[in-house]
Amino acid sequence: MTRIEDRIRRRHEWFFETAVLAAILWMAANAAFAQSNAANSPAPNKIKVDCNKKGSIGATLAHLTQTGNTRGVTITVTGTCKENFAIGAFDHLVLQGSPNATLQDASNGTAAVVVVYSSFDVTLQNFTINGGTYGIFAAGVQDLTVGLSTIQKAAYDGMILEGSSAVVRASNVLNNGFAGLRAENGSQLNSDSNTISNNGREGLVASSSYLIVSGGPIKENSVGVDIFAGSGIRVHDAIISRNISDGLLVEAGSTALFRSHNTGSVITGNGGNGVAIHDLSFARFASDIRDNISGNLTQPDVACYPRYSTTQGTGTVGGTTNCPN
Repeated sequence: MTRIEDRIRRRHEWFFETAVLAAILWMAANAAFAQSNAANSPAPNKIKVDCNKKGSIGATLAHLTQTGNTRGVTITVTGTCKENFAIGAFDHLVLQGSPNATLQDASNGTAAVVVVYSSFDVTLQNFTINGGTYGIFAAGVQDLTVGLSTIQKAAYDGMILEGSSAVVRASNVLNNGFAGLRAENGSQLNSDSNTISNNGREGLVASSSYLIVSGGPIKENSVGVDIFAGSGIRVHDAIISRNISDGLLVEAGSTALFRSHNTGSVITGNGGNGVAIHDLSFARFASDIRDNISGNLTQPDVACYPRYSTTQGTGTVGGTTNCPN
């Protein structure tokens, strides 16, 4: 079995296990709703949950589902919530730490902390998400937004998307066992101004999906960013540095496009190449921007490996290359 096939097999196994878990969590949370203080909220669509006073996000969500109140709800959360919960079939839902709140894995690393499925426009903001198999597992979700948060210490990925679209903005994604952020099966992920560091494998990874990466830093991961299996990435004004291997790895029929809104991207100090292009993949560097792809520890900085990799515009990167212009 190839490395790519093994990745895909592993992700699908966890997808089905997590889907079953989501249903179990929903039923358990519904039974526990009496312990939540959310029922005392003065406004039905603005709810307060204080986890330090036996409030429960999962129980609150289960009650909202049971009563059909699943659209346009804002839940303000206080304290440390030691629970694993599922968000299913919600529309325009906001979970807001006030001013910050902690979501702590209660499964001893056997379940995702937050599962989101079959929902539209869900926002999680001002949370620290600790542990779990995944910090966030999203399947069939459109317009998931994670902001001003920390996702850390998951056994596998900090966040994984399956057939979903998401924006992660101004957050820290740290010390997860596998990837910091992962997009699979036709997902779209926008990583904007995040610190993504010290993850066991990739900082970001895409399989048959599309990434937009800006800001940073993306540093001290095994690989900075890895796209494969026909994925695409648009890189603008990104900072990718000091990863153990490649800064950006483009493989298995994937495409990387470099653009600039402000300063250009900086890809430097990585242990492998700055940008490595493999296996029927393509990278394009625009001539009108000032990307700095140089000073990586494996030369050249932009590398075309055999098996039909190709580029355009490599004369603009500022470092060395063995690729044609």
